[in-house]
Amino acid sequence: MSATAAPNTPPGAAPVGMALPGLVIAIGMIGDTLLYAVLPLYHDQFGLSLAMVGVLLSLNRWIRLLANSAVAHIGERIGPHALMIAAAVGSAISTTAYGLFEDATVQIFARILWGISYASLNLATLAYAVSDRANAGKRVGASRAAIGLVQAASLVGGAWIVLQLDARSVFLIYGGLTLIALAAALILPRLPPEPIAKNGFKLPVPHRLEVWGFVMGFAGDGVFLLTLAFLMKDSITSMAAIMATAMLLALRWLVEVTTGPIGGWIGDRFGARRIAIANAILLVGGFVLIAADHELLGALLIVMTRGMFNTLIPVLVIERGHGGVLSSQASYSTWRDFGAAVGPLTAPWLFLNVPQTPLYAALSLALGLAGYFCLVRR
Repeated sequence: MSATAAPNTPPGAAPVGMALPGLVIAIGMIGDTLLYAVLPLYHDQFGLSLAMVGVLLSLNRWIRLLANSAVAHIGERIGPHALMIAAAVGSAISTTAYGLFEDATVQIFARILWGISYASLNLATLAYAVSDRANAGKRVGASRAAIGLVQAASLVGGAWIVLQLDARSVFLIYGGLTLIALAAALILPRLPPEPIAKNGFKLPVPHRLEVWGFVMGFAGDGVFLLTLAFLMKDSITSMAAIMATAMLLALRWLVEVTTGPIGGWIGDRFGARRIAIANAILLVGGFVLIAADHELLGALLIVMTRGMFNTLIPVLVIERGHGGVLSSQASYSTWRDFGAAVGPLTAPWLFLNVPQTPLYAALSLALGLAGYFCLVRR
């Protein structure tokens, strides 16, 4: 049994906790997080068409469809520590490239590199979190809280830098800041690699949890996030568009700061599966509220429950016991990313051709059915 799977961690690893792994992934993400606020509004400064913006913002999800399982396969051999270092380097390069080059080909390369880097950061962070399985939910929640605080601050701070300088300069500054993630990764303690599967790398076959991840990725990470801007684009008119967009996205991360630790503690104490079922009911309720023209209340409910699932899902992955920690989490992440990649590509057409009420009613029905068959039924 590997150290990542052992119920009791070695004494030397305990004092480190999740502070360093959480710092690596939180700092590594700042460039990608800000890109969603900056690129649609300032695409001309990057030499990109608006159509290319849509491609770039979804490209990293498509890359992760392959990268999740491939990275897990590599991580089982080299260990989470080496995975963290490589991912931190990739994060710094991709963030700097956003601002350094006014070329679509380079931007595509940067998004591909980021997709691989994020898959590595995510899986390696989870490996450190579940090295103490008895408190896995609490540790994942603490990591999500750290990520939320850093992303919220980077969004608002980045928007201010854009207003003071320009849209490309902020990514050069953030590229330098991302080197903090590399420094933290270098001093992380090593965890032994997990046992290597004899059958080698293969794309994951979806089980019930993966089906739930696909539907939630399509509806929550795809259609909801993209149509939310259309639903509320005229709600905030008293500030610059970049600042309003950044504050809206920061609110999502700030919600995760509170729901992450709470969800992790509740999952450890009462069982992640029961809490996930209750959380899924609230998530469906949020889509129902938007279908009933209560956009703000429904959006708030969706944002809160999505934050809870980010903490609960890794615990559910551990509980089901399919394969190693990295490969099992990679399987779920692959199908969640698949849904989140398809969602943004179909959302504009759906929103323009399907009225809000039937669109969100259909999404709530799909989520309800998926929640019943994937979470309620054993």
